[in-house]
Amino acid sequence: MPLFRRVHPEKQARTGGIIAVAAAAAFLATFNETFLNVAFAPIMGDFGVDVGTVQWLTTGYLLVAAIFVPVATVVYHRFPTRPLFISVVALMAAGSVVGALAPTFEVLLAGRLLQAIGTGLLTPIGMNIVLAVSPRDKIGLNMGIMAAMITLGPSLAIVLSGALLSFGPWTILMWVFFGLTVVVMAAAAFLLRNVADLGRPTLDALSFLLVAVGLVGVLYGVSEVFAGSAVLAGACLVVGLIGLALFPVRQRRIANPLIDLRPLGEKPFVLGLLMTMLGLLFVFAMNVVIPLFLQAARGASPMTASLALAPGILLTVVMGPIAGRRFDLRGGKATIPLGFSVMAVFVAFVGLSAGSAPIAIFALLYIPAVLATAFVIGPAQTFALTSLSRESSTHGVTVIATGFQIAGCLGTSLGAGIYGALAGSSRGDGGSEFDSLLTGFHGAVALVVVTSLIGIALAVLAYRSSSQHREHELQPVA
Repeated sequence: MPLFRRVHPEKQARTGGIIAVAAAAAFLATFNETFLNVAFAPIMGDFGVDVGTVQWLTTGYLLVAAIFVPVATVVYHRFPTRPLFISVVALMAAGSVVGALAPTFEVLLAGRLLQAIGTGLLTPIGMNIVLAVSPRDKIGLNMGIMAAMITLGPSLAIVLSGALLSFGPWTILMWVFFGLTVVVMAAAAFLLRNVADLGRPTLDALSFLLVAVGLVGVLYGVSEVFAGSAVLAGACLVVGLIGLALFPVRQRRIANPLIDLRPLGEKPFVLGLLMTMLGLLFVFAMNVVIPLFLQAARGASPMTASLALAPGILLTVVMGPIAGRRFDLRGGKATIPLGFSVMAVFVAFVGLSAGSAPIAIFALLYIPAVLATAFVIGPAQTFALTSLSRESSTHGVTVIATGFQIAGCLGTSLGAGIYGALAGSSRGDGGSEFDSLLTGFHGAVALVVVTSLIGIALAVLAYRSSSQHREHELQPVA
């Protein structure tokens, strides 16, 4: 059975509206992941918490979102699309109100985690909606739009929050996000229709517990590695890995697995997933490290540091659909490795210019680096999903959406962790504050250069694997 249906011409207008709502959902979900980052300083002042505590507004958010991604497959096939979508967005709206009115940090964190549940459900639901309505010859274009929104969200959030904090307290961010959720709910009420094949899937509680323990253990352990808590980090990693090891065992023993892991048996899918995650790791690592470095080492204001990211972000929104359409027409054999190559070269230039070049030059050099992610993230996830049958595509979306959250956690933790660890080590060796911060920034740049080079190798392997798979299918059966 083909993975994607061909859409009749008179349904194109309705399909466009549905995809627009799904793209808005993708933007909304990832936008909120970093929207509060620039407001950490005033939040710390208002609630009297330290940086180790306040960072849980992002780390905790990403962890909870990752846990709830697998649940999306169950609810997507159990409830009608439109009321489900609106209910999930309403959950994020409720979390915004709780956070805006929070009298204590604990209540603010509870509001953020409520939002995170919505994020974990919304991203895979939006991707499944796109897969359900996209004609075969437009899947790359439509997934390119989704990838552009996913990339735009966390990057634009930093820029917009910096601008809003110039006019009001940090609570304005929560109210603005609440307004965005209301707009998306209204659009869904008018444009969205029910597209899922409904059944009676059930949520296996033990599977949910295992994936929760596994993801929280591994991702929290990674974040603690750079905090100096080696014993705690090691213990969390061990517990997390045990949970992840038991999860597939449980899935094989139940009739309705939380995640059908068969997509991970397809080599093209796995390679496409890994390439997508490497592209997202690049985005999340640079989104946290560049503003930190420009403010601490170069004396830039939060607004200036945010604007250094803005040109590349805006161009990426335009380039995402173009890259997706190119994938539809020509595939990604050349596009994806070229994207990784440009990422590696120009972020290296950014690192070389960081110490002395004007911030405007720094920002200009970063434009090609972030623009190249449009030729990686969307095409790589399209490559992964088109390697699956239609029956497996929903679970493939769940795996990829989980990969989004894991890449976000790893990119944020590794980028900030390497930056802070190397800067601290340099200070301990007697280096000046500026030189120490520059050393930390160079370490973060080296991280994303190495991951980009790994991406090139994976792209070559992916298309060799895809070619061999097609040749095998064309061989006559003896």
